[in-house]
Amino acid sequence: MLHCLSFTQAFSQNNPLNYSVELNSEISSEATLPFWMTANKFGAVPNSHHSSFYAALFSDIKASESDFSFSYKASFTGYLASKNDIFINELYGSLKHKGWQLDLGSKNDIINLEGLSSSNGNIIKSINARAFPGINLKTDGYIKLPFAKKWLRVKANYAEYLLNDKRVVDGAHLHHKSLYFKSILSEKFSMITGIDHYVQWSGTSEEFGKQPSSFKDYLRVITGSSGGESALEGDQINALGNSVSAYMFQLNYSGKKTNWSVYWSHLFEDRSGRELSNYPDALYGLFIDLKKPESFITHVLAEVTNTTSMSGSTGFSGRDNYFNNSYYGSGWTYFGNVIGTPFFHTKTPEDGITKGVDLNYSRFTAYHLGFKGFLRETIQYKTYLSYIQYPGWFNAPINEEQFSSLVEIYLQPKNIPFEITLGAAADYGDSLPKNFGGFLKLTKRITK
Repeated sequence: MLHCLSFTQAFSQNNPLNYSVELNSEISSEATLPFWMTANKFGAVPNSHHSSFYAALFSDIKASESDFSFSYKASFTGYLASKNDIFINELYGSLKHKGWQLDLGSKNDIINLEGLSSSNGNIIKSINARAFPGINLKTDGYIKLPFAKKWLRVKANYAEYLLNDKRVVDGAHLHHKSLYFKSILSEKFSMITGIDHYVQWSGTSEEFGKQPSSFKDYLRVITGSSGGESALEGDQINALGNSVSAYMFQLNYSGKKTNWSVYWSHLFEDRSGRELSNYPDALYGLFIDLKKPESFITHVLAEVTNTTSMSGSTGFSGRDNYFNNSYYGSGWTYFGNVIGTPFFHTKTPEDGITKGVDLNYSRFTAYHLGFKGFLRETIQYKTYLSYIQYPGWFNAPINEEQFSSLVEIYLQPKNIPFEITLGAAADYGDSLPKNFGGFLKLTKRITK
């Protein structure tokens, strides 16, 4: 995989304007690419051999004497592949004011955990799909509460998006809100607890017609209430729309020699999952910062993701069928990519429309390791090792296994005016073709 040629003018407070240009191409031993060459790339990499062009213009939020600050970005990708395409990666403006931030447009999530996580630390919202266009009001990270300044912080958001890809329910909306609390337990320990809530609603279905979209319906969406008389039969009893949510717990330690975090991200889509009847389904993780700059290993991550319970195989509330929905048939996908952890496999698109997650690959146990460090002063590396077991649907076992890996090496030669990235990825097992791919990336950065 010949991956990129990039030119970037980095920002500073005196010159906050940035430009970025990249040329990419990728190849592998099969017609498709290995798993970790396409997963968690913000939906920007096609699953085939290709050459691509990326360009961006952006300005970061910079310090100012005013209470207001502003940033923006416009970027796009075009590629030559089995199916040529050109699309917008990000297009947004952000306004920040006294601990609050308003994002308008399509903006990628921040990459957490040094980019080593299989799901960016959140089982229902990875970095596997493109950014949604919409409006998002959020706190600027964790902010202090006036009645508990020393021991409690809060982070929250409230957003409305439009799902503008080709999907079963055309023109569907996406509501999102989250609330997280950070408790300062001691000088070294802190604890994060919170909840993420997404709902697909409104839009028009070819099979079921126009979905509820009035203001009363919107109030039902944001409160998780049943759909009422205007909703389809299932939504008259259950919460209106397609709801996807997650609980979050994280314990952080900050020491002299290491920092570490233990985290748990539990997905649920109905009452049974909300009440933890689908235990042990969740993402479990451990992230360690060894606080040794430029050592052989600087960061380590280990994760286990389980989705095999689904609240049981029998009964009214069992077989939760994560990321699928009877009415919103494209499920928890966007432009053909799963929005949550990429270990879920999507169905083969029909007429360009993804019909949700493949039942054969919706139940799994995944073990994931990530490492980052330096081979020498100017050579850094990152690696993924993932092993996944797919037992299959309850009454249709397949018992498949999959191993996927990735190695990236970053070089910053002092006598060459650009960075070099070399790497390789491989798949071996039952659920994906046995495959090997390699890549090269050249990056030029200029700061003025």
